[in-house]
Amino acid sequence: MLFGSILSLLFLASYGSSSILPIRRSSTCTVASSNGTSDDSPAFFIASKACAKDATIVFSEGVDYNIFTPINATLSNVDIRILGNLHLPQNITQVQLLVNTTATTWITVMGTEVSWTGTTNVSNGWIYSYGQQWWDANPANGTGIVSRPHLLQFNVSTGTITNFKSSKPIGWNVAILGNNIHVTNSFIEATTTGGFPFNTDGFDIAATNVLIEDSVILNGDDAFAVTSGSENVTISRALIGGPGCHGTSIGSLGQNQGLFATVSNVLFTDITAVGAVYGARFKSWVGGQGLAKNITWNNYSVHNVTFPIYVTQNYINQGSAQTQIENGMVVGRPNNSSVLMRDFTWSNWKGDINTHNPGDGSCVTDPCWYAVPGADGTQSAVIQCANATSCENFSMSNIEVVPQSYPATLPSIICENVAVASALGFVCRNGSFTSG
Repeated sequence: MLFGSILSLLFLASYGSSSILPIRRSSTCTVASSNGTSDDSPAFFIASKACAKDATIVFSEGVDYNIFTPINATLSNVDIRILGNLHLPQNITQVQLLVNTTATTWITVMGTEVSWTGTTNVSNGWIYSYGQQWWDANPANGTGIVSRPHLLQFNVSTGTITNFKSSKPIGWNVAILGNNIHVTNSFIEATTTGGFPFNTDGFDIAATNVLIEDSVILNGDDAFAVTSGSENVTISRALIGGPGCHGTSIGSLGQNQGLFATVSNVLFTDITAVGAVYGARFKSWVGGQGLAKNITWNNYSVHNVTFPIYVTQNYINQGSAQTQIENGMVVGRPNNSSVLMRDFTWSNWKGDINTHNPGDGSCVTDPCWYAVPGADGTQSAVIQCANATSCENFSMSNIEVVPQSYPATLPSIICENVAVASALGFVCRNGSFTSG
């Protein structure tokens, strides 16, 4: 069943995302550069209007562009080639003002049959956001200063992103919306020399028929978060890691108790996680509604990961109002429903748990937001279902994830409310216990 599921997901994602983009592009517009003297966003607007259909828009190779105001374009059969480097403003106050008055996303690309094409040249094709100064400006016990922009929204029907490169993002990197999208060869670097890089998500996905391959993501939040509305999503061959990476996530789901969240047919495969808080995570809110079905995390190598496998239905976002992805109460939520989980599989895992120095630098509360009662750095899996009916048909096989003090210390598991019929390889005893 597992391999049939994997093959069908790969087929669906590949078929949906590889509809051949039309090769007839009759015109080319090159974005003019001010050579660092002024804002180049107006030059992009000129190019995107002149080449909005059946065309190529080029940021010239080796040229620096000041994208000092938010840009957007609605395109049809257009390739945006990022051969130079894009620079956001370095003035925090200037960016905050624009976020509050103009747009919350700095670059928005919409339309049909659209490509974002970077370059394999390691010196070019970057978006420089100068996020370090934002992270350093975060006050004590803060979770990121206000009015931070999202970097890129890619909302297209049939599109590709190739060789996307992001250096020091202020916050969220790429939001994938739409249908039939193929992403390859991405590099996101949010390592820090000071303050914690809160909310530096790699890819936030709310789309159908998505294939993301060959990614390197070093950040302080989810490397990939598959959220409500997603169906037929495959994420393959990724290296993810700290300073506080939250791994490969489903959710969060159910924050807005008036909406029914849905996620189905998601495959994460061939993932390496190093120095992360989580490897694979599911997160839903108390009192949420929805259904997450047919989710697989397959072929994982984890090293120094605090919670390799993690399921919670008591998720809470400790951040400000800007960081909430839906309307909905954060505290005082009625516990009158749960997001349902069906057909979850974890298979072929190897590696070790961060036993000696668990967590990251993102704690602003005591206990820490990611604290799990009873967790002691030996848990290869934490599965906390809200009730006896919220989790059905869970399967684990070939899980070889051990504490860093193994064999002196054996791996353990925290498990609550998983249906007896699930093929976990152990009996869920509603508590913590040592696995053999």
